[in-house]
Amino acid sequence: MRLVDPDRYSALKATGKLPSPKGVALSIIRLLQADDFRIADLVHLVQSDPAIAGRVLYFANAAAFGRSRPIISLHRAIVALGSFRVRDLVIGLSVMQGYRYGLCSAFDYEGFWGHSLATGIACQELADTAGIASEEIFTIGLLARVGELALASLFPDEYAEVLRVAREGGRDLVELELQRFSMEHRELGASLLCEWGLPEMLAQAAFHHENPDAAGFADGSRVQTLTHALSFASALGHLCMVDEEGRWSLLPGLLARAARLGISGDTLNELVDRMVGRWCEWGAKLQIRTQSLPPFAEILAATPPLRRMSITGLASLTAETPRSVGKKEADKAPTNGGTDRRANGFPHLRVLLIGIPLPELPALMQQIETLGHQPVLVDEAEAYPLADSHPPAEIIIADLSAPRLRAAEFCRRVRQTPHGKDCYLLFLLPPNGEKRATEAIKAGADDVLTKPINDQALRAHINLAARMRAMREEIHRERQGIMRSTDEFAIAQKRLLQDALTDPLTQLPNRRKGLDFLASELIYSRTTGMPLTCLMIDIDHFKDINDTHGHAAGDAILRHLAGILKRSTRSEDMVFRYGGEEFVAILTRAPKHNAEQIAERMRMHIEKAVFRWNKQRIPVTISIGLATAGRGVDSTALIETADTALYKAKKEGRNCVVCSPGDV
Repeated sequence: MRLVDPDRYSALKATGKLPSPKGVALSIIRLLQADDFRIADLVHLVQSDPAIAGRVLYFANAAAFGRSRPIISLHRAIVALGSFRVRDLVIGLSVMQGYRYGLCSAFDYEGFWGHSLATGIACQELADTAGIASEEIFTIGLLARVGELALASLFPDEYAEVLRVAREGGRDLVELELQRFSMEHRELGASLLCEWGLPEMLAQAAFHHENPDAAGFADGSRVQTLTHALSFASALGHLCMVDEEGRWSLLPGLLARAARLGISGDTLNELVDRMVGRWCEWGAKLQIRTQSLPPFAEILAATPPLRRMSITGLASLTAETPRSVGKKEADKAPTNGGTDRRANGFPHLRVLLIGIPLPELPALMQQIETLGHQPVLVDEAEAYPLADSHPPAEIIIADLSAPRLRAAEFCRRVRQTPHGKDCYLLFLLPPNGEKRATEAIKAGADDVLTKPINDQALRAHINLAARMRAMREEIHRERQGIMRSTDEFAIAQKRLLQDALTDPLTQLPNRRKGLDFLASELIYSRTTGMPLTCLMIDIDHFKDINDTHGHAAGDAILRHLAGILKRSTRSEDMVFRYGGEEFVAILTRAPKHNAEQIAERMRMHIEKAVFRWNKQRIPVTISIGLATAGRGVDSTALIETADTALYKAKKEGRNCVVCSPGDV
């Protein structure tokens, strides 16, 4: 992670243009910088801003799904979330509210915050996957791209030009930022996040989330998982902000990111749908632009949207028009609108004819049948009911001269149905009706034909519709294959990650996973001042058990004991197998006296448990060494201190808890 040079950052800050928390948020930052702050003072500050107080209560209740009664006390909400999580949450919301608009003409402030809010909500849905509290990950999702906002605020005119060049020329944004400003948005964003006091791991994830694979994090590490979760959440945010055609192009990248996290199938569908609903709900609360989306399963199953083609683009197609088929062949055309193919390779299509004047019908129907397709006559009065249902055809030909047919309304109603989005809609124009042609295309028609109808032009349009349908089907088949492969990869990735980080005998996290968790929790503890305790646990006389009853009995005891240790700790703690008969428990946000209580509960549960092998009861006890982390300790020193306390417990007769004096 790179930060802006400190001297330059100070100069930028002195301009007063950098995004920064305001009012209550700034006061909270200052309050929590003191080691002896009081919760009552924090509650008082949050209460002073009713909008912030309401959002803190909302988040506290959203995080406490198991409670039978809602949290209505602000004091209880702050205690439930934790003071520093409240700080991070308020920082994110304060920056959002303070920088809704700006002077950079090419920077989409409304779209930026819409995407940022969607990313934050998606991050919350991924909190369990990333192994981090939902409030912390929401904040980093909300502020992951704050460096872009900062550049737009510092250099509105210059950054507008950078954005235009990047968009119009397809240039890399980071490269252009470095050329113009000698710094880029990721560096500036990370500098802001660190100054505001957010944990270093969150700042690292924000810096690397645009290209997680380049970060070089250890596979399966907590920071790597968090970075990939943020990358997926950001991709999901982009999906929420674009139109149907944009969503289709973003799906492959989104599915690949989900697969890296082991998320696929129904789990992915439910996650996205839940996230979109909450995004719209919060957008209404915060007055941020959102839009409703179809269920994610429908987005995945949709056929690819193809760009509309104007009649001028059809000239080249007439030269390639396949031969027309005879009447006998046309009579063999299926009536199910299905997938049977003609000899020339095109599918048989059903063609609805709406509002065609009676004198013109026989010739038009003959032309369609000659091409091997099935014309279906629809009464003009049935046009709108048909549009509101599922159009039973691949092509609709409607005459704009029909008195009761309004092009814009008809197109809108056809296009809003799943099948109507894919059908080819062709309007017939009376002579000298060029002005209405533009109106029809704008309304959603694929193209227009001016009467009298030319055989070659009609053939070109119908063959174009057939080609478009065949192309959609082929792309859809390919996309379905990609989705199946992605699902298989997600399942395999999840299994590999779990195997790589799980002790195969006890099914607890292994040493690698546990030490990574300890390192990240130590960083959080140093940043926030929250207590962190390490318990080193050893089975008493385990060698005698193996020698007397055999290693199979020893393995059975290890499995049974691991389950008891896991159940004796809190959900936010981690118990992992350190090696052999040794286990480690990392107790987060647990003062020393609480940690002692948890350790003693573990010891008692093991002492009272019944361990049997071959119908013979085996007495099992454990010894525990306890060490609490100080400000500057690293994971190695903390474990060594806990191990020293464990050695003392062994010397004092085993089956006891010994605490290291003071903090490490």
